[in-house]
Amino acid sequence: MKKDLASVTTITLNGVDYTAATLTTLLQSFIDLADAAVTARASWLIAVQKEAVMLTQILGVLSALKAYVTLKFGPGAVDTQADFGFSPKKAVTRTVEEKAASAAKARATRAARHTMGSDQEKAVTGASVAQPVTPATPTTNPTPAVTPQAPVTPKS
Repeated sequence: MKKDLASVTTITLNGVDYTAATLTTLLQSFIDLADAAVTARASWLIAVQKEAVMLTQILGVLSALKAYVTLKFGPGAVDTQADFGFSPKKAVTRTVEEKAASAAKARATRAARHTMGSDQEKAVTGASVAQPVTPATPTTNPTPAVTPQAPVTPKS
């Protein structure tokens, strides 16, 4: 601005008259604000990183404090837990259909994995477990027919 527009007395931009000095001041104030925003963002990012580090440390302490408060005052002391900012544990009630579906799924999983309980494992002896294994008949895959192709000539 000082070098190329020093001889111009008035510059009209978007219907507003500026001198070289006022235009320079306006642009510099914007640059100062942009620099301040970059600095503020960097400070904010550092603060967020510090908060994340502190959060990982404090979560274990909060969990232990909640367990202590519950142990000391009992799970029914909702007011005391609220004083510490903790909410009481919600009782989960499942319907009969959900319980039946869960039991059926567990039985199916045990059957699929051949899982046995300790009493069932005692009943298993070496003679009853050993069963002859018949080899699987190998399937033959015919080799695919190869069709010869004409060589590709490059374009010139």
